[in-house]
Amino acid sequence: VMPLPKPNVSNAQVEVLTEEKFSLGEGPHWEEKTQRLIWIDIFGPSVNIYDPATKENKVYNIREQLEKLGAKGNRVTIGAVVPIVGEPNKLLIATGSHIATFDPTTGEVEFKNEFQDGKDQTCYNDGKCDPSGRFWVGSMGVEVNAMVDDLEAGNLYLVDKGFAAPKHEVGKIAISNGLAWSADKKTLYYIDSIPGAIYVFEYDDITGCISNKKTLFDTTKLDVGFPDGMAIDTLGRLWVAGYFSSAVHCFDPTCPSEPPVSVPIPGARCITSCCFGGKNLDELYVTSARKDDLDGENAGKLFRVTGIDATGTLSQCYAG
Repeated sequence: VMPLPKPNVSNAQVEVLTEEKFSLGEGPHWEEKTQRLIWIDIFGPSVNIYDPATKENKVYNIREQLEKLGAKGNRVTIGAVVPIVGEPNKLLIATGSHIATFDPTTGEVEFKNEFQDGKDQTCYNDGKCDPSGRFWVGSMGVEVNAMVDDLEAGNLYLVDKGFAAPKHEVGKIAISNGLAWSADKKTLYYIDSIPGAIYVFEYDDITGCISNKKTLFDTTKLDVGFPDGMAIDTLGRLWVAGYFSSAVHCFDPTCPSEPPVSVPIPGARCITSCCFGGKNLDELYVTSARKDDLDGENAGKLFRVTGIDATGTLSQCYAG
């Protein structure tokens, strides 16, 4: 197989978009119709909406609402956010314990169905919608010093249309993270951060079934940190946030032996996720985390990278 062309990132420019430092920025989603970025702070817990036109980042903290609804401990978190088709004022969110909706205009959180895995020590982490608008969301054991207690406590679930009960898809996961689907809708790429694995599955878009799991990249042999969130470009290259690597790394899934191309994010060690955005989907929005001052002066901020020689695919919304 001929490798895909490598992106020329020599002209990449990194802009810091927020002054505020968030504890664990994650889950960026570019909303095409509003031309805004929706993203989260897991431990805020908050939904954030960044508007590039005004350069304003609105923070919607949902701690009080989650506690009022009975959430406790590490379940007072948010793992993912996606818009809902036909619901301009509602977002689908995965809180620590529930699939829910959030209305930024009223601040209301409504629990739809509970996350049942019989373990108190897990919470929802990263989630995304597949090409048909079904919501996939993973879980993880509780983080302790950036590692998890139970390396096999996490799972990957599928939430079908109509807020169906989460259906178990993959088990024995440490930290369920990045998800991306190929343009031909036949492949799902999926990251488990702690073993540093980028897996590949055969995917059936009509049924939502996945099968034939294989390890595509073992990143422990590469200098890319722990793979975290992920985006896919129009050529099928995977752009992976590298936790503890101060960079986003571009992998070629057609040629796993090819070394990735890295885009450094200065002053932020813990890069958590990325997504393509902007009018032409040729900008990369990047989130980061901040545990302490060692993580860098820009740790926990939101970034935009231009000049990356790549165009992304649209973020999918929940079909509702």
